[in-house]
Amino acid sequence: MIRDLFVLLYASALALGLGVASAVWATNQLPALSTLEIDGWIANPAVGRSDPDPYSQAYFSRTGGLPLAAAEGLSFIRNADDDGNRLDATCIYAVAGETPAAKRWTLHVMQDGLPLVPDAAGIPTGTHSGGIVRGRDGTFLIRIARLPQPENWIFPGSSGPFALRLTLYDTAVASDTGLSKPHMPAVRKVECARG
Repeated sequence: MIRDLFVLLYASALALGLGVASAVWATNQLPALSTLEIDGWIANPAVGRSDPDPYSQAYFSRTGGLPLAAAEGLSFIRNADDDGNRLDATCIYAVAGETPAAKRWTLHVMQDGLPLVPDAAGIPTGTHSGGIVRGRDGTFLIRIARLPQPENWIFPGSSGPFALRLTLYDTAVASDTGLSKPHMPAVRKVECARG
């Protein structure tokens, strides 16, 4: 009788632990349902609809974020460079090129699904279309590194993996007719710290 009670308690605790772990895993990142991928950047256009899927609702409830409505804009996430390697704060990256047509865009460093908060004030962990230096042809180069860099620079954190979130405001990328292929910025690894 007591043995049966222990087995029942063990099975209940195991089921509860596995259920909580699977829920955390399923809502740890934006769900891949109906995703849109352009040049390695991934977005979920369905998030801003009036009837989002339950996984998207759970993700935003867990992170405390507020999704953009479909008419407001679209957020893209990138957690790997152009070679497919995970983004690592000990490396220097170059985000270069152009973005699809948008009224405004922002680029932020994310860690654990949330925007990075630097240890000290004044350290840039994000930038926007109106605050960068551009080339004569309209393209840009943003360096992501732990130490300050010339021109456009973003701090990725002291160590560990990170992701980039590029948000396009007032854009028609999700409703593109396919007549022209939109291009997203490239993310190239420049070098990594040794040791």
